[in-house]
Amino acid sequence: MEAFFKQLNRTALEGFKRFNKTDSVVHKKWKVPAGIWEVNAVRGRILEKATTCRIILNTKNPLTGEDTTFNVFQIKIYPANPKIPIMLCNIENRIAKDYIFAGFLDVVPVAARKEDLKFMQNKVRKITEKHTKNYEALRVKLKNMYWMESWQKALNGEIGIRLELGSDQAALVREAGQTWIESYFEVVEKRKREQFTEKHSALMNAVRARIMEYYLLKDLSVKVAQQLGIPLDALTMAHFAPTIKY
Repeated sequence: MEAFFKQLNRTALEGFKRFNKTDSVVHKKWKVPAGIWEVNAVRGRILEKATTCRIILNTKNPLTGEDTTFNVFQIKIYPANPKIPIMLCNIENRIAKDYIFAGFLDVVPVAARKEDLKFMQNKVRKITEKHTKNYEALRVKLKNMYWMESWQKALNGEIGIRLELGSDQAALVREAGQTWIESYFEVVEKRKREQFTEKHSALMNAVRARIMEYYLLKDLSVKVAQQLGIPLDALTMAHFAPTIKY
């Protein structure tokens, strides 16, 4: 998985720089007693803020209490155009009594076209079927992932897959992760100059505010990170929107 994470990081950063026509990458690394938290961020006119985040932590699983090594790679992209969805990519290699893969591949649609969401969905569906896994069984586990009780519906689009897989599914995880970012970049290329209205902008701002609300009030991983001493600026750089308007 180390080689895969490095390759996916290169693929993501090359795409970030290509779309934003820049070579500027801000890199920061934080060390805490439990491990490391490392972020690369690229900003620009197409991808307002695009980040990769590498996390290695040795701690207890918050759900089971078991001593666990969390080896994680994440991608978060906030595009400037509401017609492009927000990218959600979280690939976790958890090592404890069992060796498993966790995390998810999905998007927050904002004002994305249904055909673009269907395109990304079909891409990842083909990968799961190639590796003889039930796509719908993995997809349905995304239901209400980015959701709070006061909201009418979840923020995430539920078009990707939840990664709850055993060690024998490493090939699926690698191919699905690579395909997810590549198919997303195809959507960016298609929609990067598409016109949008003030209504679309207002929707994007509302969605970004909701994501912030979710992270600060409900997300378990953020709570665990804070308990382990991960500073707020590390969380901000990796996950929070570049601008939020209320």
